[in-house]
Amino acid sequence: MARAQASSALATFVDWSLLTALVAVNVHYLAAACLGALAGAVTDFSVKKWWVFDAQHGLVRAQALRYAAVSAASAGWNVLLAWAVVDLGGFRPLGSPVPGVILASLAVGFVWNYPLHRNFVFSRPSSEPASP
Repeated sequence: MARAQASSALATFVDWSLLTALVAVNVHYLAAACLGALAGAVTDFSVKKWWVFDAQHGLVRAQALRYAAVSAASAGWNVLLAWAVVDLGGFRPLGSPVPGVILASLAVGFVWNYPLHRNFVFSRPSSEPASP
């Protein structure tokens, strides 16, 4: 779990940094959220595949396809929740949508991403024991 959180923190840094930079140059916050999520997903897959879940047992292609499906749904959840928080809820501290997007991504990360990464994307075959 600690390694997964470290991987997520790195991916989140990449995601939020790109999000913030794009919003600063007037890219619409929902487009910036999607691009940031994509950059974070590539980072997260790479780190989780080889360091967090030591998932060398699976084919990269199969895991990448499962990860892409989870990430696509995650991006959808992020955009939907960001829109609900920022536009419907009016959450724009200091006039910026970035905190609302970050709040939405935290919720999606804990409720959607981690459980699906662990139990679907990088799951071990039932005959293979987990590494310590």
